[in-house]
Formats: sequence, structure tokens, C-alpha cells
Amino acid sequence: MSRIRILDESVSNIIAAGEVVENPASMIKELIENSLDAGAGSIRVEVKNNGRDVRLVDTGMGMGKEDLFLCVERHATSKIKDKGDIFNLTSYGFRGEALASIGSISKMIISSKTNDSKTGHKINLNAGKVTKYEEISRAVGTEIVIKDLFFNTPARLKFLRKKSTEYARIREIVLKEALYNTEVSFSLLLDGREVVKTSGRGIENTILELFGRNTLKNSTKFSLGYWGNMNLLKSNKDSIYTYVNGRYVKSKTIEKAVLDAYYTKLTRGRYPFAIIFFDISPDLVDINVHPSKKIIKFVDEDGVYREILDCLTDAIYRDDRKNSISLKIEEDGDENQSPIQNNLLDFEELENLITPRVNKVIKTEQPALIKEEKLKNKVSERIAKAYRYSQEYEATLPSVPPLEIKEDEIPPEKGKESVEIEKILVAEKQNDEDHENPEEVNEIKNDYRVLAQLHNMYILVETEEELEIYDQHIVHERILYEKLKDKHYNKKISVQNLLVPIKLELNGYETEIVRGNLELFSEFGFEVEEFCDNEILIRGVPIFNFRVGVEDTFRYLLENLGGGDPREKVIISMSCRNAIKAGEKLTLEEMETLISDLHKVGKYTCPHGRPIILKMTFDEMNKKFNRK
Repeated sequence: MSRIRILDESVSNIIAAGEVVENPASMIKELIENSLDAGAGSIRVEVKNNGRDVRLVDTGMGMGKEDLFLCVERHATSKIKDKGDIFNLTSYGFRGEALASIGSISKMIISSKTNDSKTGHKINLNAGKVTKYEEISRAVGTEIVIKDLFFNTPARLKFLRKKSTEYARIREIVLKEALYNTEVSFSLLLDGREVVKTSGRGIENTILELFGRNTLKNSTKFSLGYWGNMNLLKSNKDSIYTYVNGRYVKSKTIEKAVLDAYYTKLTRGRYPFAIIFFDISPDLVDINVHPSKKIIKFVDEDGVYREILDCLTDAIYRDDRKNSISLKIEEDGDENQSPIQNNLLDFEELENLITPRVNKVIKTEQPALIKEEKLKNKVSERIAKAYRYSQEYEATLPSVPPLEIKEDEIPPEKGKESVEIEKILVAEKQNDEDHENPEEVNEIKNDYRVLAQLHNMYILVETEEELEIYDQHIVHERILYEKLKDKHYNKKISVQNLLVPIKLELNGYETEIVRGNLELFSEFGFEVEEFCDNEILIRGVPIFNFRVGVEDTFRYLLENLGGGDPREKVIISMSCRNAIKAGEKLTLEEMETLISDLHKVGKYTCPHGRPIILKMTFDEMNKKFNRK
């Protein structure tokens, strides 16, 4: 007698349901996608009893009597007809398994009506079997009621998580569907409490309704969606929302492209907020990898990665300075105003939030160090302006005689340390002149004025609208990083042979790192050879301003070479180790040179992701001083 047998349909249905319906959230996802495929303009989901009781109502095209009976049969679908359609999908559903799977593990009621039907139709199912049919009076659309989910699969019921976890999953599912389908209004009620509500009036309103005013204000639109600035960094990757052809998916390729685009902006353990809408020909992507349809594969993974990386990188760094972190001044709000009222925007305010400010760009001569004579001629003007808080305050001052320059107000003669720093900055500028296109550097931002140095660590800069505070170490580190990166990837690093080689004694671990990266060090101009056990010779070094010495820099490279892209590690380590340090006194000329070079680079975080600029607007200052 044969030991192999064909399973009973009720058993096979439960097995299939286990793949499609992992938990209440996955079930609701299938129901919502069916409603979207039916052209629903609004979807309302009510959830009770830890997700085991669900009611969904939509305003889609509805179903007639015949379709109502067919929709609960396995592999019954209106989305595809033959195998060729599987590779050219434009709908959410296509398997024809969702309702059959859900019905087999629950008690389900489906009622529906089409526009051309006089009456609606309703069927009741118990564990996948139709138990009742009747004609009813109802509006166009479909209503599905699920009761006692997993009542006949106790093993699956046992693995339901606690209510807060299941409800969090459900909320996330509805949010993700609403975030793409912004012309559809969504409503989610958990135990009678509305936790998601969208109006269906476009993407900006949807972002505002789902995430709040702060997220909308700190997000910028670009060709593939929206990217969030550094005020929206999160502790996990859950705020990277990726959609392919309108379907929310998990793609390592897209996720890697997003994280790599933010690479030098992210500190350890911090992740960006981003919404990616990526469209591609259906025959170039496979969504039939898993029953959940969340995991996909691209025919050309590298091409997709490069396209998303390039678009997002260009968007992030196009006007990076305006996205620096602001120093917020907390204000007392109206306690009687509700949270919902606080989130409402009129059209003009919404337009202001989503329209990036265009920075003023003027033509100017290539920046050069300000001559000492010019500085002396403007000392009195700088001293006077440094104590003026605003034009309004200046008008209230009594007239005073012209300010005379006293000897103690003239900048002291530069010390040895200051001269060395200036030499370094001048050398860097001269070293890059051969690689710069004069036409490209002719247009730079000149909407700022360097004021002073604070605690020998920060550079204070005045703009038309705000006070900017720059971290001098990070400024120089970013400049060095961009210059070294450009030289490496364009193969412009020159090598200087040493008359006397530098001998370094290493431990066993460091020796192995050197042996495994000789080619890498050579790429960056370090000519290294083994001398004897645990000793190496450095016979050549790159032409680079080693402010802390070659040996110190090389040892720092060895400490930081593990993990990630080794070339990026070398560039970052060399830049960080040799940048101007906190505590070093700079002259005004040196500060102006640093800020000018940074604005030519146009990127305002250090390679480790720390912000370069903190900003405070003059409006905020005036409010704090009760001027407004």
C-alpha cells in the first residue's frame, strides 16, 4: 500500500494560510491591497481582540454574486490570466490565495455591491466553507469581517504576540500602504481608538498626517521621493521606506544605496529618514520570491544601486549648508490647543515648508588671504559691528564720535603656531590649484561674514538671517577628506621618496594588517616593505600635510582599518588625524580661508557623520530678548 497520499483540501488550505497569514498584520495587508486593486477611494480598518477580530470597509468597485463566491476559492484571481502576466505585474495581488487562506483559519463574512447592481450580496464562511448566502441592501464597495482568527490553528494562535506588539505591526502596515497611496483616505481604529487617519489629498499632506509637522519641515523632495535631514536621524532602519512600482518592499540593494548616500552624515548607530519611490519595468524585477511579496530581486542589482545612490547623493549635497542643525529655542505653547490643531497647515504654510530656500549666489573673485594692511584698516569697523545685535538696536544708541584704534586693539603679531597653520592652509590651496577649473570656482556663496573664534574651537559666522557656529576641526577634516578622496579616485596622489626611511616596530596583529594591505597603502602613496620580524620600513609617503607626523598617521591608519570599505577608512583616518585640532588659535585670515574652502566643497558634516554647523536665526534671538 502506498505511503504517499494527497492531503485533504482543508489541511492543504491551512498549510497555505500559514505562509500567507503570518499574523494579523499580514492578513490586513492582503485585505488592503485587494481594496486598492479594486480602485477604492477610502479604506477603513477596525481592529479588536488583539487583531483576531477585524472589519474592513472600502469604496472600491465591489463584486457581483458570481465573483463573491469565486473570490474565496484558491488560485481564483482577476489580476492575471497566464504565466506571462506574472513577470509583468501592475497590481498588488496576483496569487489568488489571500481570501481563501484567511477564510480557512477564521470565521469570515463578505458583503459587496457593484455600481450596476440593484442589490448587494453577502456570504458567511466558517473555516473556508460557505455556510450562508443572502441579498442585502448596501452601498457600492466591499466589507469584510474577520472573527476568531486562528480559531482552528491553536499552534499559530499560541504564537500571537502581546497586544501592543500586534497593534504596532498593524499600524505600521497601514502607514506603509497609506504613504504610497496618497490619493486614498485611510482610517485605522484599534479597540475604537483612531491611530491612523489620512485625507487622501497628496503626499505632503500624508507625510504631515502620518509623521507630523517636524518631519515634513525637515524633509526635502527629490526625483525619487523624500529625504530627511539630520534632525530626523533614528536609532534603527525602520524609517527607510522603500517602494518599487508602488509596492512596499524590503530590498538590501535599495537600503544599501540609501545608507551609502548618507555615508559621511551618519554617526554610529544612527539611520536616516527616507522615502524612496522607485519605478522599473516589471520584467526587470521579480516579486514572486516569497508569498508575502515583501522580498524582491532585480535583474540588474548594480544598476539599481548606482541609480538610487547617484540621485540621492546629488539631492542631499546639492544645498547641504541650509540643512545644518538648528539651535532651537523652546517656547511655551498654548496648552488649550489640541495636537491635531497644531498639525494643521494652510496651503501657503505648507508650500513654505516643502519649498527649499534658494541661497544667494553671486560672482566674485577667487578667494585669497586678506592682507595684513587691509585688516588693520578695518579693525575699528569690525569691533563696532561685533557689538551690534541688530539694526533696530543700533538705531536706539546715542551718537558717538568715530572710534579710534588703540594699540591694544590691533591684532598681535602672529606666533609660531599660527604661522605654521597658515602655511599649511596656503600650501593646501596651492597644491590644489593645478586640479581646479577656474571657471568652476568663479561662482561661490559669499553670503556670510566671519566674526571671531570661540574658545579656540569654534568659528562664528554671520549671515543675513542667522548666526552660524562652525567646528574648526570638522571643517578642516571635511576639506582634507574631499581633497584626498578626489586625488585618490582620480589617481592624482604623488609620492615623495624619503632620504632616510622611517622604521616602525609593530605587534603581530599590526604586522598582519600591513601584509594584507600593501597594495592599498601603495594606492595612497605609502611605499612600505617588511624589514624583519614585526618591523617595517616606510620608504615613500604621499605629498600631504602631515601635521602630526608620518609615523603617528600610519599607526592611526592601522588602528582604524578594520571593517567597511578600507579605502574610505584610509581617507577618513588621514583626514581626521591631520586636521586642525580643537584648541588651536586661528587668525581671521585662516578662519576665512577655512570657511571659504568648506563652501566650495559644499558638504556640511564630517566623514563620521557629525554636523559641522549649528545655526540660530536672528528671529529666534529677537524672541528670546523679547524684541518680538
